[in-house]
Formats: sequence, C-alpha cells, structure tokens
Amino acid sequence: MKDNIQINKYLEKAEEAFEENKLIKALNLYNKVYELSNGEDIDSIINLALIYDTLGKSEKAKAYYKEALDIDNCEERAYYGLAAIYDDEGNYEQAIKLYNKAIYINPNYHKAYFFLANAYDLSGEKDLSIETYEKLLSLNPTDFWANLNLGSIYEEQNQNDLAYKKFSKALKIDPNNYLALFNMGVICYKFNMIKKAIGFYERSINKNKHYEYSYLNLAVIYKYKATKKGIEILSNGINNCSKVHFLYYNRSCFYALINEENKACEDIITALKLYPKFLKYVLEDEELEKVRKLSSFKEFASK
Repeated sequence: MKDNIQINKYLEKAEEAFEENKLIKALNLYNKVYELSNGEDIDSIINLALIYDTLGKSEKAKAYYKEALDIDNCEERAYYGLAAIYDDEGNYEQAIKLYNKAIYINPNYHKAYFFLANAYDLSGEKDLSIETYEKLLSLNPTDFWANLNLGSIYEEQNQNDLAYKKFSKALKIDPNNYLALFNMGVICYKFNMIKKAIGFYERSINKNKHYEYSYLNLAVIYKYKATKKGIEILSNGINNCSKVHFLYYNRSCFYALINEENKACEDIITALKLYPKFLKYVLEDEELEKVRKLSSFKEFASK
C-alpha cells in the first residue's frame, strides 16, 4: 500500500516534469517508479522508452518497448513506439509491420494510420498509402496533413481532380498554410488556371518567405512572357532563401534569355559552387550555350 502511494506520487511528478520538457528529471522519476514497481508498471516503461527515444538513445528505447510487450503483448503504444523508431531509421518494412499491429489492436489509432500511410509512401507503396490515408480520413475527415499528403500522392499520379479535392479540403481546415497554398498553385497551373495559380503562389510566399519552391514555380510562369518579372521573383527568393542552388541556376537561364550573359555566368558559377553536380546539366542546357562560351565560365569550369 505504501509503495502504491509512493509510485503515484512519483508518477504525478514525472508526468509534470515531462510536460515541462524536463526530460532528465522525468527520466529519474520514472526510473524510481520502475524500481518500486519491480519493473511491472507498464506506463513508466512506455514513458522511459519515449524519453530515451527523444534523447536519441533509440536502442535503449527499443529495449523498454519490448519489455512492455513482454508484460502485455497487446500494448498498442509499444508497437507504435517501436514502429516510429524503425521508421526514423528508414526500416520501413519493419515499421509497417508494427504500425499494422498497433492498428489491429486499436482500429481507431489515428496516429498509427497516418505514419503507416507515410511509411507506405516512402517505401514506394503508393496504392497502399492512398488506401491508408483514405481509411484515416474516414475516421477523421478534418486531419489537415492526411488531406494534404494524400492530395500530393494523387498529384504525383496525375489524378488531378482528386488532388484538387484534397487540397481544397486541407485549405478549408487551414486557409493560411503555405504548403497547402503552394500545392493548390501546382494544381491550378496543371488545370491552366494561370491567374489562380499565381494567386496561390503569391499567398504561399506571403505566409512563408523561406519556402524556395514557391518562388521557383511562380517565376517559371513568367519565364517566356515576362522574363524580367520572373528574374525579380527569383531574386526575392534568393534574398529570402540562402544558398538555394536551383534558384541561382534558374535565374541564370532567365538572364540568358534576355542576353545578359555576364549576369547569367555569375549565377551559374554560384550555383555550381553550391552544387557541383549541376555541371552535367549546365554543359547540356541549350539556354546556357552562350554562357558556356564566356572566358569566365571556361576558366571556372577548368579548375
């Protein structure tokens, strides 16, 4: 009885420390619970695993999750926790098995569905990823990231009507998310709704000035019809997103289009310094033909 009272006191203090992100203090308190309970308090074991994982000690975290499963092989949190570690390690096959076990025990485990879908996506199992995201959305239709991620997979597969619906739903949930605005720009451009695409890209930039792809996609719209406008957009991107090699590469191509080869050369050299593997593309890019003939480029390339 005395031990139970002491365990509850330590548990209460441990939870408080954990919520305040005082991980070492929480770890020590959960260890006391572990000792007093003779390693039988499953909540303390799960929390020890979680803290060790947060501290980057994944092997120790795995050991505690497995210990929890030795006590209760239907402990969904342990399967999920183990799956998350294997997921982070890139062992998607093992992660997928464990996420599925967690879901088998708890068919309403929203987080497990989400990360299972993501693991399927990363491992190339696109159809299973779609199926899993759709299942999650049947349980929780207002999951912003599930709508957004599923829309991205549909867009990759050129199922653009479905992608449009998912991005629209995501924007209803969070109208100010830069990534949802960006993705809607992509779809509108595919549908040749150019003005709408421009509007979404501009709103995306307004919400996050450091997302380089918004600048790139917006600039490309102006590449041949208003090249200087495109250069201005890429320049803004370069100012707000430091050391983004492809923005310099693209601005170089834009400068080449308006016969400003010296500026184009400066940008392509900067791009190559940031990402030397671009050289293969530079040597084959028709838009940069005049740039390649400049002595400044030849001198740089010969080093």
